[in-house]
Amino acid sequence: MQLPETRYARSCGVNIAYQVMGAGTDHLILVPGWVSNIEEVWNIPQLAAWLRYLATIRKLVIFDKRGTGLSDRVNEQDLPDFGHRTMDLLAVMNAIGIKSAALLGLSEGGPLAIGFASQYPDRVSHLILIGAFARWIRSADYPYGLTREQHEQTKEHIFMHWGKPIGLHLMAPSVKDNPLAQQQWATLLRRSASPATARAFYEMNTEIDICHLLKDIGIPTLVMHRKEDRLIESGHANYLHENISASQLILSDGADHLPWFSVRKEELLALQTFLKGEKAIGDIRLDHLSVQDIFTLYEIRDHLLNHYEQDISIQSLSRHHGINSFKVKKGFKTLFGTPVIAFLNDIRLENARRLLVDPGSTIGSVAAAIGYRFANNFSVAFKRKYGMTPQEYKLRIAEGEQV
Repeated sequence: MQLPETRYARSCGVNIAYQVMGAGTDHLILVPGWVSNIEEVWNIPQLAAWLRYLATIRKLVIFDKRGTGLSDRVNEQDLPDFGHRTMDLLAVMNAIGIKSAALLGLSEGGPLAIGFASQYPDRVSHLILIGAFARWIRSADYPYGLTREQHEQTKEHIFMHWGKPIGLHLMAPSVKDNPLAQQQWATLLRRSASPATARAFYEMNTEIDICHLLKDIGIPTLVMHRKEDRLIESGHANYLHENISASQLILSDGADHLPWFSVRKEELLALQTFLKGEKAIGDIRLDHLSVQDIFTLYEIRDHLLNHYEQDISIQSLSRHHGINSFKVKKGFKTLFGTPVIAFLNDIRLENARRLLVDPGSTIGSVAAAIGYRFANNFSVAFKRKYGMTPQEYKLRIAEGEQV
């Protein structure tokens, strides 16, 4: 997938950076956590693969909240509150022309997504909360998170050691000792915020409390959390599930807070099925596939959508994407409900209809443009699918018929 273009939405005089990727008309907006940089994320392979997967389910929107990444900076005396951030998200949606979208709130982005859904329920179709929380300070009536004193110690540690892979041992303990992962995480943090901004935003996040909003959420909600999450304990997820009436809860094995590390199949399939309006559960038919296989099959699907005019075979897809032919054939049909070649032919013929509308097109030129070597084979396939030859289709279009 080609890297998306960075664009800007105006929100009360502030520029909010965003990117859009994928196809279709339904959108999924990723509401980021603490800090982010929408261009640097593509330099972390695991994160890039996870984003590409999301973009195959729905057209994906990512953005940097004001004060972070490529969006306009703010001073410590004028930190954005929930109202500002809600307006920023609304500005991004309006800039793209999105009337309603699914929101995926990651970590601290979870409460923001909940707040937005509470204020603008008609603009949110689905709500996904990953590693999220309703509040982050432990109290007598909320026995999760850290005490205020523990948060103070963490905040000072962050400020004193900014520039290093701060918090990776909590964010992703599975890669905490990996030098490359350490380097990539530290770089992402540096390019997402300055030390003072990071500390100020951490302090602001500790004051979040949206417990009172949960009862108002009637939107279909999926709560996902790792059972041994080292940063945000899974009790937060149980609380969200217990207090959001329309929610499903998926607790998966693992300690990584960042969902693109130690990815499990049931997590990927939960996202996919939930956004299709089905119950978010795994599928045992995929036991023969690894998580990387699933990522690769989605890459193959994307490749077919964008390069259907090329000479494509099961063998060429297998070689190009580094996956054996058996998994391409069986895994693709299991995931997408159709064989690879049937999927490719449908794409080609759908594009043929678009090209045949041009009065200057010929059957031969259209056949070549969509990847057919012989025009006769194209005509046979077209008639089998649409009940008429390409020439008959052109004539009906020329006569103004709706076909």
